[in-house]
Amino acid sequence: MTLVKICGLTRAQDVDAAVAAGADMVGFILVEDTPRYVDPERARGLAARVPAGVRTVAVLGSDPAWAASDPGFAGFDLVQVYDAPADFRDAIVATRGEPPAGVPDGVPVLLDLAYGSRPDAETLREHWRRAAAVRQPVILAGSLDPANVADAIATARPWAVDTARGIEAGPGIKDHDLMRAFVRAAKARNPSSEEAR
Repeated sequence: MTLVKICGLTRAQDVDAAVAAGADMVGFILVEDTPRYVDPERARGLAARVPAGVRTVAVLGSDPAWAASDPGFAGFDLVQVYDAPADFRDAIVATRGEPPAGVPDGVPVLLDLAYGSRPDAETLREHWRRAAAVRQPVILAGSLDPANVADAIATARPWAVDTARGIEAGPGIKDHDLMRAFVRAAKARNPSSEEAR
């Protein structure tokens, strides 16, 4: 079954709505100078609202040493780092482009598009096809919304899908109707157990 990650959460009511909608993971962006940034203390407070069974993800930049040295990240289930982390335990390796080399089997790889990009339909489909060829569990991200997530799952067969901008009323402000629609569409188009990889 394809899991759903709702990312870029900044408000308590949006965290609660993501959980109520059926999200399997919720993400908090700890990268400054981004519109969905929350500081580590606030992110920990938001993560504390999340019940058991829904995983919390601290989304970092590309400096894994920072993640390893900051005890604040102990409050999250997973750490998402762009490019290769120093320690793969409890990590999601994220990239904006080709899948990174050297990631051990079983470590999730998040495949994203260029930051802020608005790709056309063919660029999106190529991104999904590239994801389908990755050996590790893939979290598919990049311009996913309620209208295209079912097609993305059908093409990429990902372990999980991730959205932030695709369900927003404004940067960091989630539209709860869109959030529910995204989760419904993603879970309705889950591949059967025979089809899933």
